[in-house]
Amino acid sequence: MSRATVHNDEQQLPKLSRMRYPDAVQGKELYNFFGNRVIETTTPSGVVLAVKVKPPQSFHRSEAEMMQYAASNGVLAPNVRGVYDIITHMPLARVMVSELVPGVSLDQIWHDMTDAEQSSIKKQLRTQFERMRTCKQPFIGRLGRQPTHDNFNSLGNSQMGPFSSEEDFDEWCLARLRGNALSKWKWKKFVEKERRSSSGNFVLTHGDLTPRNIMVKDGVITGIIDWERSGFFPEYAEYAFAMKLCHSHEDWWIPVLKEVLHPCSKERLEFTELIER
Repeated sequence: MSRATVHNDEQQLPKLSRMRYPDAVQGKELYNFFGNRVIETTTPSGVVLAVKVKPPQSFHRSEAEMMQYAASNGVLAPNVRGVYDIITHMPLARVMVSELVPGVSLDQIWHDMTDAEQSSIKKQLRTQFERMRTCKQPFIGRLGRQPTHDNFNSLGNSQMGPFSSEEDFDEWCLARLRGNALSKWKWKKFVEKERRSSSGNFVLTHGDLTPRNIMVKDGVITGIIDWERSGFFPEYAEYAFAMKLCHSHEDWWIPVLKEVLHPCSKERLEFTELIER
């Protein structure tokens, strides 16, 4: 098992200045998807860790803070060891070092599971999501009232918030709507009605519940990884984001989500989709 190597030899600076950020850390590659690269490394004492590598401008430290918050509050998320910048004449890459979650992603094994094993996974997922709903903050955003990832922008790494109230968040969403005045008036009345029946809770939300982000070993969920889209959002958000803003779901995963998450209204799903458009 090879150790990850960070290139930091000052004699190599001319060469490093031309290096692309994914090459800033070398080692056994575990994952490489849409700019997210994860490398396996082993400490001198034999502890196996994961090193996530991204450009510093699109890798906010608050992502690591959210993942560690989840882990510290009983959610099966990896514990974070640290976040570091790799710098030559300018910041080259940012890396997050965390525990390596054992097992394989759920998408690789779901179809080989028995009905009983699948039911067990669903039960475990419900437990995790219920635990996440007990983790609350009095704002929409990330820890310390920081901005969170703009989940409605599928083509970039922009941020949104923080928002002090659900009304502020709704107004931000309404401002993104396209269409005529009548359509915008209709949706404004809709969110006003929704707020009147809202719990007002802003709960820990993963924001990217795909089966590739759920790790399993021997029929037991070992971790929920990749908290890039996480934040504290109204209770409907996890379901709405999963149904309308995650575009790589396999067909079999949608019914599972409907079983393990608290649903929201069809109108909320439509509104969520319109905001992204």
